[in-house]
Amino acid sequence: MATVTDNIQDFKRFVQANPHTGTTQQIVELSLLISTTAELLKKDKGTYALYQEAYEEASGVGSKVFSKLKKIGDTFKQFNEKDRKQIISSIPASYQTIYGLCTIKTEEILTAVKRKHITPQTTVKSVGEYVKQIKHPGAVATDGEKGRWGSKQEHLFSVLRPAEMPLEGEALQTLEKALRRLCTEYGVSLRKASTSSLTTLKEEERERAGAFWKAVLEKQVTEKWFMEQTDKLKKQFNLKTVDELRSAPNRSFTGFFNKAGETKEVFWENHGKAYIAKLEHQLATTTDRANRYWCKNRIEEICEKHPKLAAWRNIVLKDSGLI
Repeated sequence: MATVTDNIQDFKRFVQANPHTGTTQQIVELSLLISTTAELLKKDKGTYALYQEAYEEASGVGSKVFSKLKKIGDTFKQFNEKDRKQIISSIPASYQTIYGLCTIKTEEILTAVKRKHITPQTTVKSVGEYVKQIKHPGAVATDGEKGRWGSKQEHLFSVLRPAEMPLEGEALQTLEKALRRLCTEYGVSLRKASTSSLTTLKEEERERAGAFWKAVLEKQVTEKWFMEQTDKLKKQFNLKTVDELRSAPNRSFTGFFNKAGETKEVFWENHGKAYIAKLEHQLATTTDRANRYWCKNRIEEICEKHPKLAAWRNIVLKDSGLI
């Protein structure tokens, strides 16, 4: 019976025979083995760490490469044998390029290969640009008309605002819609200023999502409704304005509606949209990863339990261009 030491030695020999600098087939085979090993040892972190050390010893590179190869393996395990062979024959022999490609969905990878957007000659930089187009189409394309606009363009105007005059929420959303309508009428494009950094694009996308969901929250929790509530209730939650309610902690936010005469049974019917908008705004604006993770899971839980709210959210997202 093979011991852990024997298995690790076999693993090291496999690593040496299938280097991360080898052919595309070797890179994928190595990645699949690492992914499978991680899955088998997910409850035995100590032994898994030994495999990682063995990889570093056999390959001469650090843990970052090991982690990227695991991601490649996790992705390629999702393809059937036919699709996997097609992809392997159509992508470059570069683990960094393959890793970059594995940051998008599997169906998007297959589409990229079938349409020859990705070929064996594709560079790391080209894959990075392609991934940006897939993940952030609103930031790198013009009004959903990718391909229409060539490299020869003329910058006509810039839209500026004084620093002392903030413009956000519903007002900013209304301005953007008006500008897009006007641009469409004259056959020109509206493009938001952005940089080529993927990190910056993510930040800009979150800012856009935050502004959008703030506008939705303003529509769902109105000044008029807030003013109709009793002073006693507002004092109980230490709230003076509707903005304070919108930005209140989640427990206080839902508690206010319940104390306002809304039972838990009818809360979701009357104010579920407002709560989702608040969670989405919080998800987009928080810098705390744990909080972002909680918001994402909470939204998924709500949508699973309340199909009507899930349908409303999907419609709102599609209309906004966020998906």
